[in-house]
Amino acid sequence: MATFDRPKSGDRIPADLLPVIRTAGVLNDRQLEEIRRRILRGDLPMDPVALAERLVEEDQLTAYQARRLLGNRPRGLVVGRYVILDRIGSGSMGRVYKARHAMMNRDVAIKIIAPEIASNEKVVARFHREMKLVGRLDHPNVVRAFDADRIDQMLFIVMEYVPGESLGQRLKRGPVPAAEMIDYAAQAALGLDHAHRQGMVHRDIKPSNILLTTDRKVKILDLGLGVLMEADSSATFATADGIAVGTVDYMSPEQALGRELDGRSDLFSLGCAMYHLMTGRLAFPGESPIDRLGKRLSSKPVPITEHLPQLPSSVVKVLDRLMAPRPQDRYPTAADAAEALQALLRPKPRSPRSAAAASGPPFVAPANAPARPSADPTSAPPPFAQAEPQPLLGEPPPKSPGDEPAPAFPWWFVPVARLAQRNPSVLVAATAAALAACLGLGFGLGYLLH
Repeated sequence: MATFDRPKSGDRIPADLLPVIRTAGVLNDRQLEEIRRRILRGDLPMDPVALAERLVEEDQLTAYQARRLLGNRPRGLVVGRYVILDRIGSGSMGRVYKARHAMMNRDVAIKIIAPEIASNEKVVARFHREMKLVGRLDHPNVVRAFDADRIDQMLFIVMEYVPGESLGQRLKRGPVPAAEMIDYAAQAALGLDHAHRQGMVHRDIKPSNILLTTDRKVKILDLGLGVLMEADSSATFATADGIAVGTVDYMSPEQALGRELDGRSDLFSLGCAMYHLMTGRLAFPGESPIDRLGKRLSSKPVPITEHLPQLPSSVVKVLDRLMAPRPQDRYPTAADAAEALQALLRPKPRSPRSAAAASGPPFVAPANAPARPSADPTSAPPPFAQAEPQPLLGEPPPKSPGDEPAPAFPWWFVPVARLAQRNPSVLVAATAAALAACLGLGFGLGYLLH
């Protein structure tokens, strides 16, 4: 059974696949000689398509490599020390491939900058400066860069390979639930804060540049590459529609106006990306990129509650601040934004009257979840409740509402009992004095009567 799409009958398939493999450089001489011996022994087929299928089944070639080789396109399957394994995706900046270091056998991702951008010497100079900053980045929410180079007019950057998908790909399956998106945005803000502290502004935050790993961790992609568009004077909205479509919908007003940027521009873009991912709609809709760009300069975004009427006001408030038109009205730093987003996911402290509060934010539960019975507020003591003070000796127990008072001792007994409990020596002295006084009074009255 074929493990890749067989070439069409009209394709120009090479008569002998081995010379094409040798030209590509994806296998070394020892591997090629072993394949040749197996063909001569009859262990492998001579037919190029059947041979390619067998080599893919044996993991000596990838399906992507086999398609390229059968199409007689061996060039470009080796970039420096890296062997291209598969194509991951493409965008306005270039194409991304999965590759493997030929000596270290480590899988990486390679982004090859589009030739029309890489041919600009001003872009290349800016690329070299930015890569020095990118090399200093080391954060769990940032895709790490391992290498960058220019070979035969090919400009590329080598990054860690992250299994998973971008949030742009995730959006194709439908909007992201609010609580889930808030968690992703908080992680992205932490990654941006690390970059901002190193003196970098991303300039191109959008769903396709936010990667989601298989264990639901978020990593920011393409740090340092946003400046290449600005350095390329030919990348205008009129001539580079791919760049416009991919960027305008998340671009901050100050970036659209060509002003100097700081990290707060990335926060605006993050807010626009959150809006789009949660609703499936753009915050600033329009018929064309220019129309959508104009709306963010002259009007506010469509209220998100028009699409998500049940969204808590606390979430709306944070989102509005991220997308505030003026930078000074946004969060001062990405760390502040991350803290505000994380606070939305923390359960509120339970009050004495709400002992059965939910463990998560109220909007996390699905709409069809059965309602949980509320707990009796009197069934559990309030947190940190102090023990009731014990009555002093001889003091009657506290009265309950409706209880009739029932005195158990003479009126003078309680104060005397309290005095005995608190200071018995004083009570003894007072008692002795009282007895002495009584005896003296008795002798005096007897004397007068006689």
